[in-house]
Parts: sequence; structure tokens; C-alpha cells
Amino acid sequence: MKLDAYSEIYLWNKNVDALIRVLQRMEALGILPQQTMKAHELRLEEVRAALNADFAEAMFGRERGDHLRLNEQRSAWEQRNQGGALQ
Repeated sequence: MKLDAYSEIYLWNKNVDALIRVLQRMEALGILPQQTMKAHELRLEEVRAALNADFAEAMFGRERGDHLRLNEQRSAWEQRNQGGALQ
């Protein structure tokens, strides 16, 4: 699950990069004025940044939860094994 989420955000960013390159090529061809193309590019970057921020926030919560759960498991395991070694 975690790998899937990171793979998808990677693909998202890779595809936004590709879209920006398309806009830049279209700009070079003179399809629309440079200012218009730059505005579209900035909108894409803005959407990318917003989604990346939301993703990072969500993953932070999941990673923190994993950390706490695994820390508890490790502590319990250490207590069981230290107690067995002392007897």
C-alpha cells in the first residue's frame, strides 16, 4: 500500500513535468502568446504543489502512526526477551 502511494505521486509529478514540456513546446511554436502559456504552466505547478503538500501531510500521519505502532511492538518484544534472559 505504501509503495503504491509513493509510486502514484511519482507518476503524478512525472506526468506534470511532461505536460509542462508540452506547454513549452507549444509556446515555442507560437500557438498562444507567451504570457498565456506561462499562466497555464504556473497553474499546473500550483496544482502540483497543492497535491504534493496534501500527499505529504497524509503520508506524514501514516508514517507517524507506523512509527508509534512499531515502537510499541519493539518495546514489548524487548521487555519479553529481557525478562526471559533474567530468569
